[in-house]
Amino acid sequence: MAIFRGTGSASATTDQTTIDTVTQAVVDAEAAQTAAETAQGLAETAKTNAENLYGDLAAVEAAKDTAVASASTATTKASEAAASAVSAADDATNANASYILTNGAFLDFQTLFLGTKTVAGGDTIPPVVDNQGNPLRDGALYFNGDSNFLFVYNEGDEEWINVTPSETVTLSQVSDVTANATEVNVLDVSVETPSDGNVLTYTTADGLNWATPSTETNDLTASVTWANVPDANITESSVTQHEAALSVAHTQVTGLGTAATTASTDYATAAQGALADSALQSSDIANMLETTDIDVVNGVQSYDADNAVTDAAQTFTASQSGFITDNSASLTFDLTATNNFKAAVSTGTPALTFTGMASASGQSGNIYINNTGATISAAASTVINSADLTTISTAGKYWLSYYCDGTDVYVTSSTALTDQGL
Repeated sequence: MAIFRGTGSASATTDQTTIDTVTQAVVDAEAAQTAAETAQGLAETAKTNAENLYGDLAAVEAAKDTAVASASTATTKASEAAASAVSAADDATNANASYILTNGAFLDFQTLFLGTKTVAGGDTIPPVVDNQGNPLRDGALYFNGDSNFLFVYNEGDEEWINVTPSETVTLSQVSDVTANATEVNVLDVSVETPSDGNVLTYTTADGLNWATPSTETNDLTASVTWANVPDANITESSVTQHEAALSVAHTQVTGLGTAATTASTDYATAAQGALADSALQSSDIANMLETTDIDVVNGVQSYDADNAVTDAAQTFTASQSGFITDNSASLTFDLTATNNFKAAVSTGTPALTFTGMASASGQSGNIYINNTGATISAAASTVINSADLTTISTAGKYWLSYYCDGTDVYVTSSTALTDQGL
């Protein structure tokens, strides 16, 4: 940059310094401007780089998150793979154990069942070792393909036993049968087909056979003893069918006394003569019956002049007493039962009542009442003095007398009786 300085003077040195300073300042300013411009460019570049860098950091963050997630998934899968590996190892161990057991069982089976052996197949019959070349075991089996028999090995006796049943069995092969064929054949009736009603019969010549039973014939010409014959098996007609042919004499009837023995004929003949007019006459009865001839029969007492009757006046020559009915705690007295009663009451209001009065007309009797706390009343058909009713309603023992006219009962009572009085 050129500066016009003008003409020289004494202060030229100072001015030059100033000019140099200004010039330097201008240079410095320009340099500063250039530096500023450079700095601005660098700032803009830095800004651009910063913006670019921010975008790259977001991508890096996203990539980091994806990597973390992938790492977690990988860890989980690794754990699952490890568990699967353990399970697979266990399965392999179990499979190996099963194989060992199965193989052992198969080998054990081969030592017990040796299979089918034939001469044509080049087998040693009977076998002397098992299929593994080991000594034979007790219970080993083999099937002989030539004889079609099954054999079992008895280690104790070192022999093969045929266990195939034959097509037929004889009695000698059955260890617990003691009969012989002849004895068994006695029971063999299967060759015959029985018919309905047939029975088994036996004869020495033919043995057992099915036969039609013969018609039963009851021959009573010989002595027959009957035992345990039920009454139901003897019909009424069996007993009465010959009734018209029966004849009983008076000597065959016991208990008829002297009249039967002195009569010229039995009672049946005498009765027939007495019934000539279709009526039994009193004279015939007098001739047939005597006081010493008939005892009590079926509850009917024999005739006696001293017996009490209801259609004649009589004087009793022996002590007579009426039966006493115990009514317990009831004050209802049935006059058809007896004529004397007793009762004991203790609570409530029982009514003095009589029943059966229509058939007890003219009946009289006595009643003993022991009252320990009841209030006694009277039924409508019981006629009693109110004072007597009050008396017997007081605790005590009482004697009542009554008379029945067929409709009502009339009652009187004593005063309370003491134990001494009783």
